[in-house]
Amino acid sequence: MKKLNELIKGLNIESRNCSDISILHITTNSKKVKPGSMFIAIKGSNVDGNEFIKKAIKNGAVCILTNDNNISKTIPSLISNDLSKDISIIAKRFFDFKEHDFNIIGITGTNGKTTISYILKMILEKSGKTGLIGTIRHMIGKRTIKAVNTTPDSVTLYSLLNEMKMNKVKNIVIEVSSHGLALNRIFGIRFDSTIFSNFTQDHIDFHKTMENYKKSKLKLFSMLKNNGNAIINADDKNYNDFLNASPIKRRYTLGLKNKNADWLIHIKRLSLNGSSFDLENTIENKKYELKINIVGDYNIYNVALAFISAYYMGIDGSSITNIINKSFITIPGRFERFNAKKGFTIIVDYAHTPDALERVIKTVKRLTRGKVITVFGCGGDRDIEKRPIMGKIASHYSDVLIITSDNPRTENPKIIIEDIIKGINENNYSIETNRKKAIKRAANTAKKDDTIIIAGKGHEDYQIIGTKKYHFDDREEARKYL
Repeated sequence: MKKLNELIKGLNIESRNCSDISILHITTNSKKVKPGSMFIAIKGSNVDGNEFIKKAIKNGAVCILTNDNNISKTIPSLISNDLSKDISIIAKRFFDFKEHDFNIIGITGTNGKTTISYILKMILEKSGKTGLIGTIRHMIGKRTIKAVNTTPDSVTLYSLLNEMKMNKVKNIVIEVSSHGLALNRIFGIRFDSTIFSNFTQDHIDFHKTMENYKKSKLKLFSMLKNNGNAIINADDKNYNDFLNASPIKRRYTLGLKNKNADWLIHIKRLSLNGSSFDLENTIENKKYELKINIVGDYNIYNVALAFISAYYMGIDGSSITNIINKSFITIPGRFERFNAKKGFTIIVDYAHTPDALERVIKTVKRLTRGKVITVFGCGGDRDIEKRPIMGKIASHYSDVLIITSDNPRTENPKIIIEDIIKGINENNYSIETNRKKAIKRAANTAKKDDTIIIAGKGHEDYQIIGTKKYHFDDREEARKYL
């Protein structure tokens, strides 16, 4: 419970008919309102929370927080001039969040966030209870909560952090999306460590330009504590921007191609069964030999970035090496591998950006003796510009391409597929709008030593058609043909 004046102290908020009442609960969901709640009305891209104010009052809300000046003057309300930041501040105060209660690691980048977060959680758990907030699920000890967004809204985020505090969690790993940064969902948090994986095209439907997209990502590195660490992939052409966005001295770079980096990757072996590499600390002249069961040079980057972050959080490099080398790493829907009795392999991967799709197909192509058969589509109501780019990549690097639906949402799947085809120059593709049938076609086409890639949805166990969700899991479909 908190007093209202305590929650809004110092904020540029107009109070209407709100005395210094006790707030027992805060929520952005009118269905979760109960007596004593503050209901926060957010106008989103699909739903306007202001339309549910009457329902919230009926359910027991004692005041409404909104940025809508037109709200009825008879309703106890708080009018904010900067709603996204004020929500974060109020949630932080309500849940008594203190940074010094945890070690907090934030990971951003177009691709790789989930893989890095899982590996880092695995390493850090050896030194204390570790929580995770991310794309697939949120994890508090043994409790798992299915994620709706990569970075949840501020109220949900601070509620999760509070639950982690109650469960004596020591380390928290957070996947920080560009949406989460642009919408101030993590406003008020200062990080002990931040990690930058890579920056490539995505989310132009939301950010409008690549420059806006990058600015959102850069915000994370301005949120470091004074004694924090910035871990940056120096092989990305934008790495200097992320270095300069970090206001601290403890900045460390990783490179495979960039030989001036502080940490260097030396790849020894790549196969469909795993990889081995040396990770060299050039600052201290140390080298660590690592063996992983996950595939691809991009996953070597992910493991290395997690290693370096854990290292600068005080975990001995030999201990990290032992943890990684003795662990069988599985991340749902991230290069998840299935071997069929007929001798072909199926890979299910979340690759839904041009860069991620290219990395996966090129990796598989390099390691496959037979043909590479790719099944993919693009999501509806999302970045249209990347569709022909992904079509060109998929066709160019695959031997056989089957174009299908992803989550068409409210768009006509045939129009999405037409956009994909605009980028294709080869004549190696076919169309099957029904994703289930497309996967079946790929399995019936595959022969011994071939590899099927089912890309785009990864861990998702649903397909959005229109405005409805239907159960659909690429991994379940893959298992039918083993």
